[in-house]
Amino acid sequence: MSARCLFNYALFFICIPFLTIPTVFASEVHTSRILSHDIEIELYPKEHKLNAKDRIQVQCAGSEKISFFINDSFDVLSVGTPDKKLDFNAKNRISWDVNSDRSKSFGDVQYVEVILPPDLMQLTTIALDVVYEGLILSKPSSIKEEDVGETVGTVDERGVYLSPACFWYPDVPDSLSTFKAKVITPNGYEAVTQGKLVNKDIVKDKLYTTWEEKNVSEGCHLIAGKYMVKDIKVNGINIYTYFFPEEQGLSEIYLGAARRYLEMYQRLLGEYPYDKFAVVENFFQTGYGMPSFTLLGNYVIKLPFIVETSLGHEILHNWWGNSVFVDEREGNWCEGLTTYMADYYYKELSDKTSAQDYRRDICRKYTNYVTEKNDFPLNSFVGRRDQVTQSVGYGKTAMVFHMLRKIVGDDLFFKSLRKFYKEKIWQSAGWTDIKNVFESECNMNLSWFFGQWINRTGAPFIDFGGVNMRQVDDGWLTELEIIQTYPKVQREIDSPYRFHLPIILELQNECDYKIVEVNESSNVVSFKSKSKPASITLDPEYDVFRRLHIEEVPPSIDSVLGDSKGIIVYPTECESSSASAYKEFAEFLADGKKIIKADKEVTETDIAEKSLFVLGGVLENKLTKKFIKILPENLIIRENEFTINEVKYSKKSNMLLVIFRNPENKLKNIALFLSLGTDSIIDTGYKIKHYGKYSYLVFDGSKNIDKGVFKVVYNPLKRYFSE
Repeated sequence: MSARCLFNYALFFICIPFLTIPTVFASEVHTSRILSHDIEIELYPKEHKLNAKDRIQVQCAGSEKISFFINDSFDVLSVGTPDKKLDFNAKNRISWDVNSDRSKSFGDVQYVEVILPPDLMQLTTIALDVVYEGLILSKPSSIKEEDVGETVGTVDERGVYLSPACFWYPDVPDSLSTFKAKVITPNGYEAVTQGKLVNKDIVKDKLYTTWEEKNVSEGCHLIAGKYMVKDIKVNGINIYTYFFPEEQGLSEIYLGAARRYLEMYQRLLGEYPYDKFAVVENFFQTGYGMPSFTLLGNYVIKLPFIVETSLGHEILHNWWGNSVFVDEREGNWCEGLTTYMADYYYKELSDKTSAQDYRRDICRKYTNYVTEKNDFPLNSFVGRRDQVTQSVGYGKTAMVFHMLRKIVGDDLFFKSLRKFYKEKIWQSAGWTDIKNVFESECNMNLSWFFGQWINRTGAPFIDFGGVNMRQVDDGWLTELEIIQTYPKVQREIDSPYRFHLPIILELQNECDYKIVEVNESSNVVSFKSKSKPASITLDPEYDVFRRLHIEEVPPSIDSVLGDSKGIIVYPTECESSSASAYKEFAEFLADGKKIIKADKEVTETDIAEKSLFVLGGVLENKLTKKFIKILPENLIIRENEFTINEVKYSKKSNMLLVIFRNPENKLKNIALFLSLGTDSIIDTGYKIKHYGKYSYLVFDGSKNIDKGVFKVVYNPLKRYFSE
């Protein structure tokens, strides 16, 4: 993985996977591997054009021909050795999907075949010069919305983004190559890619910038824009910001934060694998992590939490994914591990409660979005495309590493990760490699653990069976039955989960913390105590990855958006400008997957059986008028104002989103969004999905000024003993 994407309020990254070429073509080039690229490329942003020469070192093993792929829109002008031109032909122009289960085409490539003369057939490696030119006319579909790998290449006056997925250089599947790139841009543009800055010169009206990375990577990204550059050097590592002039005030903040993260992860995992780290601004909304730099959208870069969490996540990817590569035949492990060692780890460093809340939120999101029909095992995860793949590939994987850490202990956990990094740097690695390292370092057989959590879908659901407490000669005996249920979708491997379950027995003056192994559908355990227990709680701190009870999940944005059968309800009694904005917001929320209805079309059956996302105020949507009578405490909605937490809001720029239980169906929730004006409905609406865990949000314009999660008042996994 060489590119990853951040988004969502809790900040999640996805990989932009390297493309899977159809087998019929991959088999024709499998004997060739590109060992190195030496690219000279000139960019013409105004004309959306580039021309380039790439000297590739090809490992060919005595082949009669060499084949590679390149962007379909390019004209290959010549192919040859440094001494002579060679015959070639382009054929079999094909389309492909980035992931096999995605229907959207991500571009076209051409398959170029080079015929080798007899004197070259005997060589094991050949240097070939490939000269080409072409247009990149594609543009981001939106410069405001999240771009999750949709844009694979653009050459534009606003900026240049070229990813390996657009084949802007000759490539062969599964090559691990080194890259050197000399980039020529109009003066006023700065170009950045992976590796070390070797040279930068201005000649007349052009800037010549050379970058080189001598260690291998899975691909190369090239970025250019009208940047101002600032840098510092810390312990031999050059740290840069490539920001547009408008964001120069953020440079010092990002430089200082990058320094802290680099120092922390070197202590935890070992030496940083690159000569530089750069934070690069993009003109459309990305959050990608490439080898030795990150690319953040110009809206994203201004969000306050990016520096506090996301930047560290990006930096950590230079250990996991960018220098230890992912063997996707076994699934993508690095996104979840990076999430655990970044987003989650920062909560743990902050305080115990924040870490517990993060673990609960992982289970909450999985419970809200993932069903038996859309679930999949971790060995099938490639990258995030939606909330389901995020909940599994990021959340579940992070919890797998958490449970592993609980089994082996902190010292052996981090020692094993350091060994894994040291042994697998600049190589592809899979779950099997992780298992082998942990078994070796910890002297444990962990086949059951990895087999269970990596190879099968689902999660256990736990509950109390019978609970009995009685006095015995030397104290009190508490006996309980722990029931686990689990999905039965893979009959050949279905069996009860095996996991270590924390239990707290609350006594008169202390708490007795115990861990029991659960490995059956029904597990009976008993505890002796000197004093009479007051209560008993299963998994009190959410240390087990599991499906939650509905009572454990506060009403949240995710709980409504995660319901695939939910309905988005737009108002019909508002001004035309508001009606248009609400309808656009409804389309965004539905994302082509949910039903959209006008308020007059919603039936009593819909209300009783569905989750509802209701848009519009008291005088705009008839359902709002119905539901204001059952709002949570401390919340009042009137015609031109609303009050929450004893604060009254009445400005035209104020907006409210609140989620509460459906009174007619406690398994469903209702979201109510209203704006006292019209101007910011759409801009604010685009942000809603980033706040998935919250029960209410208050906005002034598009700025969030209050948010919160309603308290869980009943824990079904806690039993009190009567006096």
